[in-house]
Amino acid sequence: MSGAMWINYVNEGVSFLLLVGIGLVLYRGLKKNQSYLSEREELLKRYLLFRGDIQVRLKVFGEDEQTYQELLKNLSESWKNFKKAYDQYLVSLSRNTVKVRRGLQLLTVGLLINSARLLLEEYFTSGIHSRFFYSAGRELSNYVLVVLGFLLLRSQTRRFVSPTGEPVKMEREILFYSNSLSEIGEKENLYNEFSPLDELGVKDGKKD
Repeated sequence: MSGAMWINYVNEGVSFLLLVGIGLVLYRGLKKNQSYLSEREELLKRYLLFRGDIQVRLKVFGEDEQTYQELLKNLSESWKNFKKAYDQYLVSLSRNTVKVRRGLQLLTVGLLINSARLLLEEYFTSGIHSRFFYSAGRELSNYVLVVLGFLLLRSQTRRFVSPTGEPVKMEREILFYSNSLSEIGEKENLYNEFSPLDELGVKDGKKD
């Protein structure tokens, strides 16, 4: 096997390994991010069930002052624990996103250096000819995965992680307190969406 053929194999192998690395970093990073988001949603669901049960107990035991105060204390403590766990998922998501982005950037720099090396080698070997443009087009196709990777990462995390990598502050209270809806129209829209009045009943002056 000639030396030129070995060089071609090495050149193709370097690009292939870098692309495989980009794919693995992207796959593992997106999968881990999705795990954090799913666990965060499950945490919210569990807390909503817990909070609903506490609110029912508050109504049932409202006349028992001692029990009522204990339930209020439990509700307050549970809110603190929920906020801590809720925010921790966002912090973990942010850290993993930064880690994945840096990995993609590092591998992309390696891919750029390799592409520049191959194009310079082609230029000094054959000059500006059709083969040079063919090689340039082939190298550009390698960056489709790079662009797609950054777009997918941004699409998955843009609601939760700022461009600088910091967790976005979430207004958790909006999940539970109606006074966070400052506009009356917003509250009316919620009632229209989830508990609309029956048009016939309104016209007839009746209700279910």
